[in-house]
Amino acid sequence: MRYKQGREQTAELLRMVLPQMARHEAGFHPMNYTLWYEYLAGLNPRLIAAVDARLAQGNCLTDADVVALYEQYVDMRDVAASAQVRADIARLVEQVDGAASEATREVRHFGQELDGYRQQLLRQIGPEQLDQVVQSLISDTSRVRDTTEEFNEQLRKSSLEVERLRGELEIAQGQALRDPLTGLLNRRGFDLQWQRDWTLLGGDSTLLIIDIDQFKAINDAHGHLLGDKVIVAVARVLHTCAGKRGPVARIGGEEFAALLLHTDDGEAMKLAEQIRLTVERGRIRRTEDTHSIGGVTVSVGLAASLEGEQFEALMLRADRALYQSKTAGRNRITMAEVSVSAGS
Repeated sequence: MRYKQGREQTAELLRMVLPQMARHEAGFHPMNYTLWYEYLAGLNPRLIAAVDARLAQGNCLTDADVVALYEQYVDMRDVAASAQVRADIARLVEQVDGAASEATREVRHFGQELDGYRQQLLRQIGPEQLDQVVQSLISDTSRVRDTTEEFNEQLRKSSLEVERLRGELEIAQGQALRDPLTGLLNRRGFDLQWQRDWTLLGGDSTLLIIDIDQFKAINDAHGHLLGDKVIVAVARVLHTCAGKRGPVARIGGEEFAALLLHTDDGEAMKLAEQIRLTVERGRIRRTEDTHSIGGVTVSVGLAASLEGEQFEALMLRADRALYQSKTAGRNRITMAEVSVSAGS
């Protein structure tokens, strides 16, 4: 297993892994660390499900439990995942090859039929024979068009399937798609998800970009552990309010994004206000005592998709709207303006 998280992300995982290990009976050995590392980094869905099932029963993990989980879900994971991806790709190639062969046969046969019609038209034929040629030509053209459309649809589906398989292969290779601290998609996972959704659904969506106000000051005043709590709290609010609308992600240190599918700007504005108010009214307790800190707020930038607009342009408009919220005093929502060239 190749781990590809950077230094900052692995340091964040280290802070999270050690408290988890301390709650259980198993020793602080590399096998146990690897198990919790993959669990918290979101690298191993089957391992996560197995550990969650044991924790739900109130069980503490012993050394024997760790060894069993490691052998079943870590040692064998790469082999099984890679084999499954290979099998899926082979099946996909066979499907596309079959569709291409069928389309090729139809086009070749159509070419032969066109030669026959050409020969008939070179001869002197009567109106009835000419009408038959025209009707046959219409029928054959329609048949080839249907076959070509079926092939194009097969290619479209295959393209989406390839993207899915690439994502699974990346997970098998250790390229996590989820943020280990919040459980939301990370930037890579968000990029993969919006690409799929944009291909399938096109526009008619609204993008929110959310930033925690004065986050550096919170970290400086209360430390990184409380800073992590603030990030997790905002992530929960975002997931609760927007998680059913489309992909939600932590795309930076204190920055989040949510793509609201089939949601117009009016609905999105109401939802953004719900997120803003929920965060503002929330209370996050410090680790060392029962006192809570106040004053945690977020700024939001919104952009509703335009006809023919590329996602990158949508994200740029939402990011500019967020900047306007920040410069206008923070703890507010700004809807992106539509420029003359925005839809081009």
